[in-house]
Amino acid sequence: MRIERFLRGTGLPGPLTCYILGVDGQGAFLKPSRRSRRYSVLWSLALVVLAGSCRRSEDPPKPNLVLVSIDTLRPDHLTAYGYERPTSPVISRLADEGIVFEQAFSQSPKTATSHMSLLTGVYPPAHRVANWGERRVRRLSADSPTLATLLARLGYRTEAHTDGGNVSARLGFGQGFERYVEHRGAGTVFDGARQALDQFAEEDGAGTRAPFFLFVHTFEVHDPYLPPAEYAAEFVDPSYSGDIIGSREELERLVGSGNYWASHEEYWNRVDREDPADLQHLQDLYDAGILYTDVQLGTLMDHLRSLDLDAETIVVVLSDHGEEFLEHGGFLHNSLFQEILHVPLIFRFPEGLALPTGLRIQTIVRLVDVLPTLLEVMGLPAPEHLQGHSLMPLIGEGEAPTRPVFSQWLAGGRIVALRDGDWKYIRVKRQEQLFDLSEDPGESVDRLSVRPEVLARLQAEVNEIIGESFAFAEAQTPTRPPRLDEETREQLEALGYLDGDS
Repeated sequence: MRIERFLRGTGLPGPLTCYILGVDGQGAFLKPSRRSRRYSVLWSLALVVLAGSCRRSEDPPKPNLVLVSIDTLRPDHLTAYGYERPTSPVISRLADEGIVFEQAFSQSPKTATSHMSLLTGVYPPAHRVANWGERRVRRLSADSPTLATLLARLGYRTEAHTDGGNVSARLGFGQGFERYVEHRGAGTVFDGARQALDQFAEEDGAGTRAPFFLFVHTFEVHDPYLPPAEYAAEFVDPSYSGDIIGSREELERLVGSGNYWASHEEYWNRVDREDPADLQHLQDLYDAGILYTDVQLGTLMDHLRSLDLDAETIVVVLSDHGEEFLEHGGFLHNSLFQEILHVPLIFRFPEGLALPTGLRIQTIVRLVDVLPTLLEVMGLPAPEHLQGHSLMPLIGEGEAPTRPVFSQWLAGGRIVALRDGDWKYIRVKRQEQLFDLSEDPGESVDRLSVRPEVLARLQAEVNEIIGESFAFAEAQTPTRPPRLDEETREQLEALGYLDGDS
């Protein structure tokens, strides 16, 4: 009972049954038991209990974290995921050194919503953050902890370098960050990120340095696909004779600079969706953008090594959603089909954590699982409200239950999808579809009328998830709609999210 009372006073996480009593050369100690799935075997905080007195040993160094999001990146266009083109040698190296999740899925086809689920560990109807221009745009409630918030409370330095737009601080993405910098273009984003590493590497007066969390985001792969010429030359067929614009200079020459919505319209109006050569040319340009971004990522990884931070840093590379190239008759990312929701997810852990390398995991996982995974591997307690689950059982033991994948586009409120095993349910307002992905991975044959029992089960699961999410959202302090500044408006128009009247 004395130990129990002492533990309550320390604020250690979890129920007391999660700890077992052991003995080492200095005396008795407590540590998480193997049964506690919430806390990693890496948790090494010891409590020494001797002759009625207690003392705590030194905490081990906390790992740093670099989280890189490459917006609109399809995994099947990455070399590490089997693509035949050498689009991404740096990402391939990280995959060889780390852990690849082959079947990771996003919680939304839209940038703001997907990223907020990633950084809060809850589903879209729980955080309610939508893209600019969508109905009922909300800012994240200050009551909702983000990954940055949780790490900052534990002494982490936190900084973000992003492309702004739909990951603007005005939507709540800046919560928990000491600095949240919004750039224009991958070059300046990664320049800023490297400068942040320089600051993080500096020691304080005591010869120590605080752990850090660096979030990096770029829209470089996003449409309109206009990679630098030297990268376009790697993949574009020089004999292409169609009308698609291939460079920013050409686009500006046609519509002038600053007329962002006209630029977007001009780009897509020149695409002939009936011409296979145009489809291939779009993908060539898209691939070139991936290669350019991969090179930029390489400069960041090289800088991490040059500062001797590599061995202390977790690196995560992912995307918020994919992109459609006519699989279901369209372009961009305006649906809940697999080509939009399937995303890359790669973890590269420091050697000191003694976790597997070169591991490829086929189990279905979600972006909402990233936050609880990072907390566990860093030995930190996870908030009870999280709807994601740690992936550490998959990494450490190779086994974990396959959980349903819930995704939502908040624009209409009733645009949702749920994958449970091989079954995929999509609801767009009052229209419903049901697909058996084991026989129909391309989602082309609607099974709604022949499997009513499956439909009823998935409908019930969707309603349960939304109900649980609403209960969490209603408990948060409400926020006012964020104000869209002129610079962000121009950037969003350039990306095609807003027209001039929005």
